[in-house]
Amino acid sequence: MNFTKTLLLTIMFLVSVNALALDKKTLEKFSQYDNNSEFVIIYDDVEAILKASVLYMGNSTRQKAKKSKASIGTRFRNKVKALTDLEGNRFHYEAFDTPEKIQLMTNVRKSLESLPSNSPLHFFSKDEQLAYWLNLYNVSLLEQLLLIYPRRNLESLTEKGQLFDQKNLLVDNEKLSLNDIKSIVIHNFGYDPLLIYGFHQGYIASPDIRREPYTGKRVWKILERNANLFINSNRGTFSDGSKTFRVSKLYEQNKAFFKDFDEDLRDHLKKYLNRSYKSKLLATDEIKTNTTNWKIADLYGTERKYGGSVSTSSAALIDAFVAKGPDGIKENVSFTNSGYMNSNITNFSPLKGRFSEAQIQKMKTMMKLQEIRKGTVTITDEEENESQEK
Repeated sequence: MNFTKTLLLTIMFLVSVNALALDKKTLEKFSQYDNNSEFVIIYDDVEAILKASVLYMGNSTRQKAKKSKASIGTRFRNKVKALTDLEGNRFHYEAFDTPEKIQLMTNVRKSLESLPSNSPLHFFSKDEQLAYWLNLYNVSLLEQLLLIYPRRNLESLTEKGQLFDQKNLLVDNEKLSLNDIKSIVIHNFGYDPLLIYGFHQGYIASPDIRREPYTGKRVWKILERNANLFINSNRGTFSDGSKTFRVSKLYEQNKAFFKDFDEDLRDHLKKYLNRSYKSKLLATDEIKTNTTNWKIADLYGTERKYGGSVSTSSAALIDAFVAKGPDGIKENVSFTNSGYMNSNITNFSPLKGRFSEAQIQKMKTMMKLQEIRKGTVTITDEEENESQEK
């Protein structure tokens, strides 16, 4: 009886895993490209919503967070992960406090999701496609997190794959999950460690969500920048001078990117670590992948209020998060007028707004020629007569 039950559970597990995995046909469908293509996808809507909602933190100072104090009138206080609570860019989830505002993100996601049905991806270069997949992945993740916010701890969702294995997307008639997108990217680009930093995970100790969209022209530069920011921060690497060098659990989750895990990971980290931390890495005997912080990377989460007779101000926290620009001017963290943004984002379609008029006309011509070659386009008598007269 126990043997039969165990066998049944094993079969059910294998079936569920196979159902989640992408088949070879789907991977091949999204692996065609044209590196001579001049088509460029425009992400003005993605840029608008990211710039309005992402607080850029800049280079880490490796400063540790102080323990929080209980508010007057209550014995409760926030749990602080001193090493990483002040790390990483933040997304202003708190600003999306109505269904209408969440719909802004949904509009962007739907537009990106439907693009390949109207403008086939094989018309684009590999880098243009990489930028597309990373933008779709990150926008889709943000939308899913907005729907469950204010859930603040994402460990169960990330560790067990609930958030990343759900096939919520329909791209060119293929149901895809966030992990499916990652599989497509790996299939097309291999296990390049830089790709790890393009997939924001939603929690503090993950690679940053950026204030700018990925573009085909700059996608690798942005990934390099993400890697640099992550590795040179406490959430990426940490050493207290001992013989153990601590790194993010993210590297353990992405072991496949490092064939000889310890040696290849060391080589990867050395490439980006600043001088002082590089020497610390070289002096260590062991790497431990035990740095985590599963708190959602929102703006005020690290100072959640438990109530009490006296309300406290969040001004100090905002000051700590606001990054200064090149002229010492503080970045604006306010949420832009949602009505204005909504009118612009809603009007985005897969073609209009994502391509210039010249690109649209050329793409339509190419798509028509493609259909003719497949034998699925009927030429009318008028078109035949015109061609004969010419």
